[in-house]
Amino acid sequence: MMVCPADESTNQKPDFTASNCQLKSINELDPQHQAIWVKATVNIEQQNLPEQFPLALYLFGKTSSEVFFNGVYLGKNGTPAAVARNEFVGKMDARFYLPPQLIKQGDNEVIFYLSAHHGFLKLKSPIHFIGLGEYTDTIVFFQSNIWISLALFGALLLGALYFLVLSLRSNQQEKYIPFCLMAFFASSQLFAEISRGLFNYSYPTHDLRLIFIVILSAGFGLCLLTYMLNKFEKKHHKQWLLLAVALMTFIIIFMPGFDGKTTAAMLIPSLLSTLFIANKYRQKHTRELLSYLLVFVVFTITIVLTFNIFHDMLFYYIITGMMIGLFVKQANELVNEQARRKIEEEQLRKLQFTLDQNQQQKTPSKLKISSAGKTELLPTDTIIYCKAAGDYVEIHLKNQQQSLYSGSLKSLEKQLPNTFLKIHRSYVVNLDYILSVKTSKPSSASSTPSSGFLVLQNGEEVPVSRRILPRIRSVIGSAF
Repeated sequence: MMVCPADESTNQKPDFTASNCQLKSINELDPQHQAIWVKATVNIEQQNLPEQFPLALYLFGKTSSEVFFNGVYLGKNGTPAAVARNEFVGKMDARFYLPPQLIKQGDNEVIFYLSAHHGFLKLKSPIHFIGLGEYTDTIVFFQSNIWISLALFGALLLGALYFLVLSLRSNQQEKYIPFCLMAFFASSQLFAEISRGLFNYSYPTHDLRLIFIVILSAGFGLCLLTYMLNKFEKKHHKQWLLLAVALMTFIIIFMPGFDGKTTAAMLIPSLLSTLFIANKYRQKHTRELLSYLLVFVVFTITIVLTFNIFHDMLFYYIITGMMIGLFVKQANELVNEQARRKIEEEQLRKLQFTLDQNQQQKTPSKLKISSAGKTELLPTDTIIYCKAAGDYVEIHLKNQQQSLYSGSLKSLEKQLPNTFLKIHRSYVVNLDYILSVKTSKPSSASSTPSSGFLVLQNGEEVPVSRRILPRIRSVIGSAF
């Protein structure tokens, strides 16, 4: 292609044989912060002439443009100009309809007027593609694997929402926030990557897109490193993070090409994670450390071996797989943690029951009963169980006597010490008087349905609900 600088004083096509014109390849075309004229020759054979479908001339790149085909003006994308104030920003990807009558067999002349004064970055190769093809929407050329990409995007976004909810509901936010941010950064980066196949944005937006992709990649890498540090390296947490930020900043600034910057932003945290996990494994050989070490070794080696293509879909396949693996591992850890807490809570409950039992034996509390115009104080250690009976509650005492409480079973339960437990909707029992648990039919007639019965020290049997039965067995086991 013959390239000539544009004359600021005129908008006319230059003399392409002038001494200031140069022969360049498409990768060397650079209209950034200037305006240039480009002349190219397209050879079209007879079999390529349009017969079944219309043709278009496509220009994908960071530029505003005007196009002439065989001397005829085809159109413009934005308005190119020699100075920034006169330029109107064009789309990143442009198409120009090519009338069949303009096309001739053999050589065809194409002239472009290009300028890009409004970008934020200086790209090495701002023009990506120039060519002929069937007339269609420009975004079609960037929709390879679009449905797979959208599925991965949805999966990562759901992961981010899932761990966001967990972090808001848990008191261990340091475990879940890194996962939430990793999924958010990965899904956002994937959306930025495929956005060119969804929207035909203006060319300055492409610079912002590249910047965001690098930032999001760095964010994912730092969150990944933070998660591993939280898990295995509490002591030198800040030092590792500062080292990662320093290395990433240096490489991102000085490495040419945004593809390399994006990959390096992921490589540095992965490499540091591999190093400190290996150091931990050297000190302490555990299966957990070994599994994490193997994952990060494979991940880091994959980045190195596929450095030039890692930022493409390969990155998101690996990241999604890695995130799913971490999700599953974290979910298993959550289940184990909940089981451990349940055991601890049960142990605390048993301990509290023992303390309450000792306190009740030393200084039993008294229950104030008002009935038939008189008030009496009943020592709670003499109460075996209480049974709801309409508007009253029957209080069964160890001396085979009964007392009536004017009120509901619920209100009575609130006045009793912790050694009493509501075992059924109609019964509250003093746990000190339980002998055993039976699942067979009770000896005395009872119309109350239940899944078990408690045998009390006075020989009576009272029903216990299925829901409370495991706790009763646990209490009896701890007490005896």
